[in-house]
Amino acid sequence: MTFLLLAFCLWHSLAFSQVIILSPNDTVSVCQGEVQAITCNVTGSVLLWEYGNNSTSFSIGNTGPQEIRPFNFVLQSHGNGILVSVATVNVSTSINGSTLECRNTGSSTDSSIRRKISFNVKYSFPNSYLNVDAVSSDTLLISWAGADCIQSYDVFINGTNVNTTSGMSLLYNTGGAIGSIDVLVNSVDYYGRAVGNLSTQYQFNKYNFEAEAIISNNMSLVIIIEDNYIIQQPAPLSCELTVTNLIQSSMDCLSKRLFIFTNVTEGDVYNYTVTITNVVGSTVKNDSIERTCPSNAQNCCSTFPTSSQSCSASTTDPCTPTPSNRPGGSNCVLPWIFGVIAGTVVVSLI
Repeated sequence: MTFLLLAFCLWHSLAFSQVIILSPNDTVSVCQGEVQAITCNVTGSVLLWEYGNNSTSFSIGNTGPQEIRPFNFVLQSHGNGILVSVATVNVSTSINGSTLECRNTGSSTDSSIRRKISFNVKYSFPNSYLNVDAVSSDTLLISWAGADCIQSYDVFINGTNVNTTSGMSLLYNTGGAIGSIDVLVNSVDYYGRAVGNLSTQYQFNKYNFEAEAIISNNMSLVIIIEDNYIIQQPAPLSCELTVTNLIQSSMDCLSKRLFIFTNVTEGDVYNYTVTITNVVGSTVKNDSIERTCPSNAQNCCSTFPTSSQSCSASTTDPCTPTPSNRPGGSNCVLPWIFGVIAGTVVVSLI
């Protein structure tokens, strides 16, 4: 009786001390064309792989490479009662939904310890997002996203392949060059095929804008800063507006583009300068405007430059347009400006 009890305990100890570790396990998503490796670690004397209705095994006396198409198997190591084998496969749709099993016995029995892995094969999709940012006066950060099952990306600048990377971004040194830069990122799958690309044109220049000043019908000085919108260009880092003959002569214009100054003095010339700076450098626009309208003129206006200004006090034509050096220019305030001014906080001069 004692012998039988000892034998049972020994069998129980051996059976439950055997361990299988399969990495990865359960269900894994894999990409067409990539090489997938699966490692099985068995504590015992036999390691067996099974795929479909076929199987192959390793033991101390059977260590050579094995094959069950499309899988290849090798015994990586054995010793101290541990067998380690690696299965590799060049992924194709043929293994989609299939299962690979690793177990510790040469036959499928209830006492076998087994682990399984199933495969979900995915198709390749190119990147769907591309962005370019200037991070310094000579460096662009190119980033992209949205791709799946892509092995690498070819980055082209102005038609030249400057880098191939498996990452999702690239720092590109412009070498001090500025101007229009064409950027294209090509997505390459695990078969080495180009499956799609995205491109953009980046305007690596100083900030592009216009500045204009007028004297409104209520004799206020109005300064308007208009961005020349470009889809991709370095963002402004700072913006400063300076106007002479004002109590507050310098203002931040980074988030504000319309300035109204009341109680301007008749006969004074107001010189204004707008400076917008980005990583490339600073753009400066400046001009001057003079309030020349007599106090009894009810509807008059001025535009820059000073040499083109005049305003009639005639009762029949209180605002006389005069030639301007700006195409289509006029001394009269356009109707649209009143709508903008009406919704803007007035800066009063004391």
